[in-house]
Parts: sequence; structure tokens; C-alpha cells
Amino acid sequence: MESNLCPKCNQPMDEGYLSASDATFGYVSQKQRGMVRRPTNIERARACPSCGYVELYLDPKTLKPRLA
Repeated sequence: MESNLCPKCNQPMDEGYLSASDATFGYVSQKQRGMVRRPTNIERARACPSCGYVELYLDPKTLKPRLA
């Protein structure tokens, strides 16, 4: 079960998503090989309104095949 408390200050986290205009944000592992390294989309985000800590989440089913 996921905790909705900040791991730094133990206050409630706010849930949302990563947004960008005129750019695409995603995760690219240094383990990915080849000329074209496609980013894995960030699907969910949480931010702590108290201390500013941020967590980003992606779909591991999308990332794992790109590491092979």
C-alpha cells in the first residue's frame, strides 16, 4: 500500500501530474542502448506542499523492455 505522506517531513503529499508546454518530459535510463533512446513518460507525480519534495512515477512495464 502506498503512503501519501512525505518521506522527508511526514506531511500529506499532493498528487498530480507532470506538465510541460512545447516540450516532452520523460525518463531515459543510462542503461538504454542504441542510437534512439525513447523517454518513458512520467505518468504520475506527488509534491509536498510543506517542504517541496517531489516524487515522479512511470509505468515499469514500459521501462523494463527498453533496458534489455
